[in-house]
Amino acid sequence: MRKKSRNKNTSALNENKLILIFKIILIVLTFTFYYNTIFNHFSLDDHHINSNNPQTVKGIAGIPEIFTTLYNDNDGQTFGYRPIVSTSFALEYQFTANLDSNPYISHFINILLYILAVLVLFKVLRRLFAGYNLWFPFLITVMFLAHPTHTEVVASLKNRDVLFNFIFSFIAIWYFLKWIDKDKVVYLFFGMVSFILALLSKETAIVQLAVFPLVIYFFTDVKLKKLSIFTLAIIGIVILVFITRLMILPDAVRDIRLWENPLIGTDNFMLHISTAFYVLGFYLKMLFIPYPLLYYYGYNMIPIVGWSNPWVLISLIICLALLLFALAKIKEKKILSFAILYFFINISMYANIVAPVPGIVADRFVFFATISFAIFIVWLFFKVFRIPLLRSEKNKTRMIWVVLSMLLIIVPYGYYVHARNIQWGTQYSLYKADMPKLWNSVKANNLFAHELMKKANHELSKPVNPYKFIIGLIDNAEKHYKQALNLDSTHASSWNNLGIIYSKIHGNQAKLRVQSHIKFNKPEKAEIEKINSQNYFNTAIGYFHKAIYFKPKYGSALFNLANAYELQNQYDSSIVYFQKAIEADGGKLVSMSRLANAYYLNDQRENAVNQNKKIITAYPKSDMPYINLGNYAYNDKDTVNVLLNYKEAVRLGTNPKVGELLSKYYLSIGDEQNARYYYRKSQEAEQLLKKKKK
Repeated sequence: MRKKSRNKNTSALNENKLILIFKIILIVLTFTFYYNTIFNHFSLDDHHINSNNPQTVKGIAGIPEIFTTLYNDNDGQTFGYRPIVSTSFALEYQFTANLDSNPYISHFINILLYILAVLVLFKVLRRLFAGYNLWFPFLITVMFLAHPTHTEVVASLKNRDVLFNFIFSFIAIWYFLKWIDKDKVVYLFFGMVSFILALLSKETAIVQLAVFPLVIYFFTDVKLKKLSIFTLAIIGIVILVFITRLMILPDAVRDIRLWENPLIGTDNFMLHISTAFYVLGFYLKMLFIPYPLLYYYGYNMIPIVGWSNPWVLISLIICLALLLFALAKIKEKKILSFAILYFFINISMYANIVAPVPGIVADRFVFFATISFAIFIVWLFFKVFRIPLLRSEKNKTRMIWVVLSMLLIIVPYGYYVHARNIQWGTQYSLYKADMPKLWNSVKANNLFAHELMKKANHELSKPVNPYKFIIGLIDNAEKHYKQALNLDSTHASSWNNLGIIYSKIHGNQAKLRVQSHIKFNKPEKAEIEKINSQNYFNTAIGYFHKAIYFKPKYGSALFNLANAYELQNQYDSSIVYFQKAIEADGGKLVSMSRLANAYYLNDQRENAVNQNKKIITAYPKSDMPYINLGNYAYNDKDTVNVLLNYKEAVRLGTNPKVGELLSKYYLSIGDEQNARYYYRKSQEAEQLLKKKKK
């Protein structure tokens, strides 16, 4: 008896050692796959949830506001409630905001969260497959962590919501299983709390409402009555969470646009369903052949297709076959039956059947579903090498062959993940890497063109004019904006950006050449460039009007149109569109200031002064209206009001040039004390400006 007890203890000790070794391997593998993301910067939408988020940048002080505001508020779209994720970034920002390593710390935290997700999954799988060979849940976890589609979730900080959702959802599964195993209500309570945290991480956690009963049914002997009561209880919790959300949050506005999902352009229900099967086929393909990985899809990467499309029919046949098999084996509680049903439940949120999904498809949408793929692959290897799923000490040699065979999948995965992580390094590197495969994506063309223009504008901001050296860069950007419009002629942003190229770059450069030719007494060339300038501005104005036609309340396009008119000295038109821009953008400081200056340029001094007074009322901490008023006084040679307004601007603002001007003035009249004082203020303002640019 003692011998049996000793053997049992020894076996348990060996198993615990093996579990510890497996955990260490999982941690090392995960870090090996993703360590190079630590050196990445912010990319794609990372800034919207970190440094550019008004709640996040408040740090700890912003957390109460995070729990009473919507997750996204950008471009007229307000939606989502993900306070757990936003809180994590607020805490980060509290301690890392002024560090150059801020993005690196954020990426390191993402890796830690992914490691935690992997370990939680391994823990849950060991419970699901209790009594099985320990290598089975371990290898499933390895296949999961290695899947290349996960790069979007780990490398993109914005997708931290997926990681939190996953972690809390699986902690909830663990506690619900403990509740069944131990019959203690406290575990049910902890499970409910974990699920609420998953919902507060990402709303798509609601799909776990179907997963929890599925897991409990397949991996416990729970009675149907108890399972039904549990399901009703958890639905009640979800309803309570959503009622509370409706009570404390403002109304959400989320309109899916054509460039995000082509299904928006059709009301044909049958086309929606056939395209949904095409999408399901796409996801199945991505599980087995995760190439190419792309940061965005949208219109027109996935076509709207009817039932005659062969890929739709193939996908339909495969999906129906899988579902029929899963349902036929559901009473027997077969592993593959569970894996199939788990896949369809989790992917249902993204199949475009219930509602069109932003981007129509995405790599990150298969994150949960890759568990089903991992289960199938490992199950298949066990079958091929005839290894029993139940615990056995007699299959060590065969297990070595399983591991070696899986390395044939995992090693290429690791290589691809590493390469993909590097592509996620910056916005430009990501957009450039994916652009050859995203030629038919409206958003991708627009985003890549925007990055090219950022590079062009950076060069143009330098003291020496590099225009002729970067014309190829500008032309490339124009090509991609026009491709976006070839795909979707209603894409207002691309019309607006083309207008910016022709007004702020080509038009302004032509004006500079006019001045240069006049300076060097070349009137004929000056006249030619003047005509070129007018043509550029007229082209830009046409583009801006197109943008406004498709999006009438487009504040940026209205502002740019007003600016284009002003640069052509058409001040009446400029005033009209600055006023419309103010109406559209809710009275932004820069729009109000530019309107004031347009009034002044149009010899409407009183209106200009009154407009600046409005700015002082609306933005009492801004230096801009005082700089404007000081400039007007300077032009009028009114030294008293120049000094009065510039001094107030220095007191309020961060414009180093104002302090510099005052310093030079006081130096010119021999007042060295004030000259030194305003020089110091100018230097302080310069330092603040550099910090902001960082």
